[in-house]
Amino acid sequence: MSEKKLKTPRRLKKNEQPKEEFVPYDEKFEISPLTLTITVVNKGQGYAIEDMLHSYGCAMAFSCRGHGTATAAMIHDLGLSENRKRVVFGILREDRWDEYAANLAKRFAVSEVAKGVACKCDISAVAGVSIYKMLSNIRELPKPKKKLSKKKQEGEPMEEVSKKANVGYENIIAIVNSGYTDLVMNAAREAGARGGTIISGRGTGNKDIEKFYGIEISPEKEVVMILVPTSIKDDVMLAINKQAGMDTMGHGIAFSLPVSGLVGISLPNAEAETEESK
Repeated sequence: MSEKKLKTPRRLKKNEQPKEEFVPYDEKFEISPLTLTITVVNKGQGYAIEDMLHSYGCAMAFSCRGHGTATAAMIHDLGLSENRKRVVFGILREDRWDEYAANLAKRFAVSEVAKGVACKCDISAVAGVSIYKMLSNIRELPKPKKKLSKKKQEGEPMEEVSKKANVGYENIIAIVNSGYTDLVMNAAREAGARGGTIISGRGTGNKDIEKFYGIEISPEKEVVMILVPTSIKDDVMLAINKQAGMDTMGHGIAFSLPVSGLVGISLPNAEAETEESK
């Protein structure tokens, strides 16, 4: 048997540079964390919020119609002007949030019409470097990544990280069949929630899953967003599942997102929890 010939390294042509070893973008450059902002304002205020987001480097903002679930008495007590809402979603660099939130709070304080509420939920990943650059509005290469200390390299316990990011509130999102949002809100109020915002939408179901579980996913959906103190989050979600879950006519599902920033709402419960934890 003839011995297999070993490949000899290819010689570089004149003026040809050796290929650099591929290094992932996040290991080569500093990453600016991104956050999803959700701002709920009265009808007619959406465009102003979009413009404000763009002024802070938001590459993409979109809004949709919604309506609040506050009762007439609550509208009067809270000084709200109406129940028709505009929900504005935007993606900001996390380091722009504080300034955006401060100016948003000033805007909310101008008049009853300008009142609103906003929260942010941290984004853990983005699909593609080019998408990340667009969303973070990077027009030149960022600073090279600094070497992390040994403590940072080892990482911090997940529990500690989540405590740092949490502000004492969670954003519960319930998706139910159209016409069944009253079930959601009645259950949520009984568990201690004050109110929420409803968005109309359209859903599609996985036929295999529908067949396996013996359910039919209605295309006409409504999304209910409810900001609640972390201390009652589990109670609210259990109540929603009992009154409007998959085993009911509402065929609803509910999940929660940790809120890492909040504007336009007082935080008495959150402060009480913070004091107790000290």
